[in-house]
This record gives sequence, C-alpha cells and structure tokens, in this order.
Amino acid sequence: MSLNAGHPTPKSVHSLQVTDATLSWRNSDDAEERGSTHEILFTIDFSTAQRPNYVVCVLREDADAQSRPFLLDLLQADEIPAELRNGRLINGIPPHLQPTPSNKVDVVVSTKSGTGRAQSFWQAVLQPLLQAASSQPIVEQYNLVVTQDAQSVRRYAKAIDKSSAARTTILLSGDGGVVDLLNGREPAPDAPLPLMALLPLGTGNALFHSLHKPCAATPGPTPLVLALRTLFFGVAANLPVFEAKFTPGSQIVTHAGGGNQAALQLPHRQHVTSLYGAIVASHGLHASIVYESDTPAYRAHGAKRFGMVAQELLKLSHPYKASLDVRPPAPAASEDKFERDPHETHGYILVSMVSNLESGFTISPASKPLDGKLRLVHFGAVSGDRALEAMAKAYDGGRHVDVEWDDGERVRYEEVGEVRVVSDEDDERWRVFCVDGTIVQVARGGGMSVARASRALLRILVDERARA
Repeated sequence: MSLNAGHPTPKSVHSLQVTDATLSWRNSDDAEERGSTHEILFTIDFSTAQRPNYVVCVLREDADAQSRPFLLDLLQADEIPAELRNGRLINGIPPHLQPTPSNKVDVVVSTKSGTGRAQSFWQAVLQPLLQAASSQPIVEQYNLVVTQDAQSVRRYAKAIDKSSAARTTILLSGDGGVVDLLNGREPAPDAPLPLMALLPLGTGNALFHSLHKPCAATPGPTPLVLALRTLFFGVAANLPVFEAKFTPGSQIVTHAGGGNQAALQLPHRQHVTSLYGAIVASHGLHASIVYESDTPAYRAHGAKRFGMVAQELLKLSHPYKASLDVRPPAPAASEDKFERDPHETHGYILVSMVSNLESGFTISPASKPLDGKLRLVHFGAVSGDRALEAMAKAYDGGRHVDVEWDDGERVRYEEVGEVRVVSDEDDERWRVFCVDGTIVQVARGGGMSVARASRALLRILVDERARA
C-alpha cells in the first residue's frame, strides 16, 4: 500500500491467525504478538488484481495508562484468515464520512467529558484510523471543533443550522454533548437533519449503551470498539427525542470550577423554558445525584462519582415534597386525562426513553433501541436501605421494576404519554430536575412536564441490530 505524506504507517506482519478468541501474528523480527479478537475493529482491503493487500485495524485500551490509554495497531499483510474477510471488511471511507461540497463532516472533541480522554482518542485512534482507511489525505478536509468551554457544542450546533448541506457530526463526548447538540440547534423547517456518530467518552454514556445493547457481550468488544465499528458500518435512524417544559423562573444550574465542595455554593445560572432530551428526565434522588456529583473533584473519579454521592444522599433519605401527575400513552387516554399519584412525598421520579443509564445499570428493561417510548420509574419516600435495594436490583438486569415491600410500597413502572411534576420544597437544594445530565432548578411551586417531542431533530448512526 502506498501512503501519502502524513498517513499513518501500517506495520508489515505475517502468519496472521485467529484461534478461538485470540488474534496472533509475527512482526518483521519474526517475534509473535497476540491480541483479542474482540479488539479487532475491521479489515481494510487495498488489494488489486495483481496483489492482495490488507490492513487489520486493532484497538488496544488500558485505562490505567494515563499517558497512553489507547494504542491503534495497523497490521498490513498479504494474506489474512477467512475470519477477517467475513463481515467487517471495508474498501475505503463510507459515504457518510466523505467530505464533499454537498456533505460536510465535523469532528467535535469534548475535552471535559468523562475523565478528559476525548482529545487523546482523536489524536491516537480516530484521526489515524480515518486516514488509514482512505487513499487520499482526507482528515485535513474535516472541520475539527475542540471545545473550549461549556457552551462550545451549543455554539457549534447553532452554527451548522446556517448551512443547507448534509452533515455528519462525529461526537467524541458523553451524554451531555448530545443534549447540547439537541438544544443548541435552531433549524429551519426544511433543513436536513444532521447525522450524529457518537463515540462514548463520557461518564455514564447512557444513550450509547442503550442503543448498542443488542450487540454488547461479556466477554466482548469494548464500547469504543463497538462505536468505531458503528462509525464505519452503521445505518442512520431518527433519534427519538422528548421535550421537558419548565415553569417560569426555572434556571439551568452548573457548578463553578474550584475542585471542592465550596463550588456547590457558586452555581452559574441560565434561564430556561424547555429542553430536548434523548435519555431521561428526573426529579428526586437521581437528579440530586447528578447535580451534587457534577464538581471537578467528583468528576475526577469518573462513573464512581455517582455511587460516592448516592451513599451520602441515601443516608439523608430526603422525602421530596411534590405532586406527580401521569397521562397514559395515546390512545389510552385523551390529552387532558391525568392521574394523580397518591404519594405526597417521593424518593425517585424518572422518565426514561432508554434502557440503561450505564452499561450495567438497567433502568428500564422493557425499553428497546429506537422504540421512542417513554417509561416512568417511581417510588415513594422510602428508607435509604429500600432505595439501595432497588438500585442494586437495577444493576441486576433491571429487576428493581418487580420490587414490592411488605407494607405495599413498590416500584411503579409503566409506559406513559406525559408526566408532570410540581415541587413543593422550600429549600432550593431539593428543587432540582435533570434532563440528560443538565440540571434545572425551579422556583418555589415550580416544576416540569415531559412528553415525546413533536418532531425529529437528529439522526444517529446505529448498529443495524438496533433496528431489528
């Protein structure tokens, strides 16, 4: 294979073999190396009629290697086993990743998502992988957006609506980047829907894990391996979206920097009337966990931050004073037929459009990828032990939805058409709501309503099994 200047250079290998779940090869010094077949992204076929020529792309990950968490191997060989020809074989860059006058391709790198690995992933993996798959210097034609602050993705989303061209956005981010894309847009009625490719570099990555649940396995490929396969082989689908509307005086609240608990007292505020989401809207324990764990000090712990804050909140077992009104899904009820939940205090109110909040945390076991259905998960102001029991069973395949205690208290779980929650709290600490990780604090007596959005706002690349 002839590579232009600036292309990544594959290393020549021979004796490529697949045995069980192991890929082995010999390098130019005839030394044997091994890897897992779960680490194989795909094989690029550069063969001609005169000469076979393949490049096997392998991603190795080491979360403990702070300086080099990712290693992309490009293994060039004249012969490969049949297992590497079947299924994941490409001949170049797929059309949705080809920048043309009528199709723009952007790469958005969210530097603060998760534990801050997005930029490293772009430089060490995605950029050389895209270049390796192309016979031309393609990466230079991409528009690279590296976030500078919390508003960077929203500014980007607003800017792309000024173009009438089709667009693919490769988003290196967590769930927060998705909600910023949804809410930053101001599309014209006839504007083409952007196509989003999500590479999960956040903390919980709920949307990614839920969409890829049909192809996840243990042992199996990592989320980033699955994401890169979807990037090259995925199919486009409309992303189901809900709209959360808030009462007057509501504000988006984000913590100031500082890396300590004092940051809780220095929030940044922005008035809000509604937000679009694709994952969850909540009040109670879930919203408080997200809110109080979103400080620089807690974020340094990655996904563990949620459990750390949850332990503290479960000790308090605060009863959230609020009213909860639920409308069944159409056509079961008219638009104005709401049922009032009998509880005057609540522990957990969550409306979900996805199955998982984390890879192992199944909040809505009945949810399927792309089904677009809203489901309510709720329990009253139970003790910390009971709340912990329910959360533990959510980590056991979503068995929390069957929990019922001896006194008749239970976990309520059902498909819904719309949910309304109005807070009756005096302390603003407990008047917080969560939409896909964005925290909204309402005024006294304020609240939120959640229903499916009336229009599509984004398309998303998914594994074809998600559409089954």
